[in-house]
Formats: sequence, structure tokens, C-alpha cells
Amino acid sequence: MFVHDIAIWERFLDEHGKDFTGFSYDIKVGTGATLPRKTPEAYRRMADILSKYRIDAVGFKANQIEIIEVKPEASTVAIGQVITYVDLYKRDYEPTAPIVGAIVTDRHLPDIAYLTNLHGINYYVV
Repeated sequence: MFVHDIAIWERFLDEHGKDFTGFSYDIKVGTGATLPRKTPEAYRRMADILSKYRIDAVGFKANQIEIIEVKPEASTVAIGQVITYVDLYKRDYEPTAPIVGAIVTDRHLPDIAYLTNLHGINYYVV
């Protein structure tokens, strides 16, 4: 999460944190960068860490997992991120619980509310 996301996240935790049993942060998914074979191991490790997609938070509930993107004035970009993160999380971690995407934001936008509903993404405005 970026600095400007923290206040939004703290409001979310105040309002909805009790609905979750726990959270994991900055979860990396995806394959990351492909480097030439002769790249030194130290650079390979750095590229592995820095080039993967990062999920802001993964929230755990009794019966499901939420893949959470925190973004001020979330737009269609956040929807694309959540769809991508959900699919990569499923592939990389093979969870047994159902997965739901979620966007946490600070401003209600009617089109985003419509699109998140259409795609089964939870939309939290805090």
C-alpha cells in the first residue's frame, strides 16, 4: 500500500475489520520478469521481488478469502487489477476457500459501483 492508501485502509479496518479473521499484506503474485540466464543471483532475487504484481491485502473470513485493492477514487483500473489479482492468486496459491475480489476506496462512483456489482467484486467506500 502507498502512503495515501493508509488512511482509507484504517477507516476500512475501523468499519469492517471485525468481519475478518485476519489479513496478509503486500502479497506477490504472477511470474515476474524473465531475465537472461547469466544474470547474477542477487539480481534475480531482486527482480523476482520487484517485478511481480502486489496485492494490497488478502482478507480472510470464515468461509472466503477477499483479494483487496485499496485506492483513492478507485476507477476501472482498480477493477482490472482485482480481476487480475484474483486469477493469479488462485493459480499461485491454489486456495480451497472461495475467492472474492474487493475494492476499498474513499469516493463512491456510480459507474464503478455498477461494474463491481456486475463482476462480483465487493465495493467498500469508507
